[in-house]
Amino acid sequence: MGESTFKTSIEEDNVGIGFIAENVEQEKISATSSEATTSFSQEVKAAILLNAGNDAVHVNFDATATTNHFKLAAGASLSIDLSFTDIHTICAGSDSTTVYAIGIW
Repeated sequence: MGESTFKTSIEEDNVGIGFIAENVEQEKISATSSEATTSFSQEVKAAILLNAGNDAVHVNFDATATTNHFKLAAGASLSIDLSFTDIHTICAGSDSTTVYAIGIW
């Protein structure tokens, strides 16, 4: 969607991700019962995902997602320190939801 500058570090508030983030990229993901991939423009070092819909979504990073993967409940968020490029999503049955992702590097 776009890039903006974002800087944080452990030294600033004693909480953080352990490195200085210089870029942020945001993605809006429409997750359905068909496995889908959403890619950041480059590898991110950490991310926050928010399931803004009414149904759960299963997520995986840099590999196909199935309903056996991590389940992000409706309204839940996930903060992850992991280097990856692709977010894979899938919902169970006829469920669908919207996931917002912010990746930083």
